[in-house]
Amino acid sequence: MVASGTVLIEHEIFDSAKGTTKVAVSKLWPVYYVPGIQMHLLFTRQIFESELRMEGSKSSFTFCDKSCDAVLLATPNLWDNI
Repeated sequence: MVASGTVLIEHEIFDSAKGTTKVAVSKLWPVYYVPGIQMHLLFTRQIFESELRMEGSKSSFTFCDKSCDAVLLATPNLWDNI
């Protein structure tokens, strides 16, 4: 590991149950830089500690807040991982 820090990601959230789209900023921490690693890892513990809940299927995961609004959607990437 060479460095660690925080990443802010601005993204759109589409809530298919409500048919709405909104822009949000998600904060990921700690983020580690490891030269040569071939995969990107996201630990769900960090998300659950933010009091979000997760709904999912084999094609995607949606993280929702206490009011059931979608906050983050994860879908398969180039390596077919979520």
